[in-house]
Amino acid sequence: MSFLRRYFPLFTLVVAIASFYLYNLSSVGLLGPDEPRYAAIGRGMAQSGDWITPTLWGAHWFEKPPLLYWLTAMATTIGAGPEVSARLPVALLSLIFLGLFCWLLKNEFGPQPAIISTATLATSAGWIAYSDLCLTDLPLACFFSLTILLLLPLLRPNPVYSPARVMLSGACLGLAILAKGLVPIVLILPALWFLRRDWRKWPMFLGVCLIVALPWYLLVYQRNGYPFIEDFILKQHVQRFYSHSLEHVQPWYYYFPVLLGIVFPWTPLFARLFMKPVFDARHKFLLALCAFGFLFFSASLNKLNGYLLPLVPLLFILLGCAFDGPIQKRWLIPCAVLVAAIPLIALAIPPIMSAGKITGFPVTHLSATNLFYVAAPLAVVLLARRSWAPILLVLCVVGGGFFVKIVTFPMLDQQVSARTFWHEQIQPIADNVCEEWIKRDWVYGLSFYRGELIPPCYLHPTEWHLMPRPRTTPAIRNTK
Repeated sequence: MSFLRRYFPLFTLVVAIASFYLYNLSSVGLLGPDEPRYAAIGRGMAQSGDWITPTLWGAHWFEKPPLLYWLTAMATTIGAGPEVSARLPVALLSLIFLGLFCWLLKNEFGPQPAIISTATLATSAGWIAYSDLCLTDLPLACFFSLTILLLLPLLRPNPVYSPARVMLSGACLGLAILAKGLVPIVLILPALWFLRRDWRKWPMFLGVCLIVALPWYLLVYQRNGYPFIEDFILKQHVQRFYSHSLEHVQPWYYYFPVLLGIVFPWTPLFARLFMKPVFDARHKFLLALCAFGFLFFSASLNKLNGYLLPLVPLLFILLGCAFDGPIQKRWLIPCAVLVAAIPLIALAIPPIMSAGKITGFPVTHLSATNLFYVAAPLAVVLLARRSWAPILLVLCVVGGGFFVKIVTFPMLDQQVSARTFWHEQIQPIADNVCEEWIKRDWVYGLSFYRGELIPPCYLHPTEWHLMPRPRTTPAIRNTK
């Protein structure tokens, strides 16, 4: 009985989080411009058998390295559907990482920081969102974070050196480089200072990293030559830092509000970091990595939300270590207010998408079910025992996440994803349609479901033209 009492809450959390991550991955079609492209490249690898050169609809595509494409290709070869083969590998990778994250933290800092860090990370808005999408950001974040976690014993007050851990850390950095290029090499630079006394271990670390990452880079360069260097290195790495041509230009302060949103609804807890000083070299190392990465990404001219994701697990490690005992209710109350807002935000999304502007929260027409989702987190914090309140609040976040998927995914599938539009209107005329400057989200989405790129009308005019329309699907015009 004592065993059940001790581990049943943890088991419940694991089952709830895993069920949420894997719930209905195909209920909405592929979203945005990147998901369809990455999924199409992975599907193309499975069909062609060429796992070296990424190819998108017949053209070489060197924007990203191949790890995500390989995962999608493997899921495709076992017969998974188009959305599941794209998203399931990322969701499973996220769940495996969370398990390793908790286990490594338990060995490093103890069970309580491990559980707090893992539970809050797993239910944070940014981690949830990127765990459900076929994008390169989460694989990079997983393997970069594992790299750092495996190096932490070298910074303990009484350092512990394990050749196996150092080699595994190097392998994880190699996988991070295969996930998203050379960015993890820059992000790990603070380790040169913190691990300067362990410089004799760096050849082993770097050697394993190169063994894992270098073969693909050499093979793809051998096959494709300078065009790979020009696109992958010069354009996607160097120009992305300073060029306006990549269309993701944002102001220097862009990541301040983004970071607050990524850690939602646990944003108020991070005030604890300012109240508790960093107390050993491991925490200083994690803080330096986060600060350096944040400044690096902020200095770049081109910015996207997902760039910050590799720093997020490190921030949640610091958060878990900042609480000495069970989290007090005074810290949970503001979080509960944010959790209570999740169903309201979900209900507001469809009218906002339809109107193209914020129309207010639908607080006057809430059903009993809606009111339950709003009231539950507040009731949990105010009425539950102190030891149970954090666990129940995490479960409320999971419940709110299910609510978001149920309420918003049908609207996203109709108005944002190209899947429904393809099946209902485009598929019958797929061989006789072209696009006339519609948004690239629709071009890439429709092309994914078509299996080849929809041609522009100025190059290949056809009977049916897709015309742009604001906030909804493209218009279809018959030119004959």
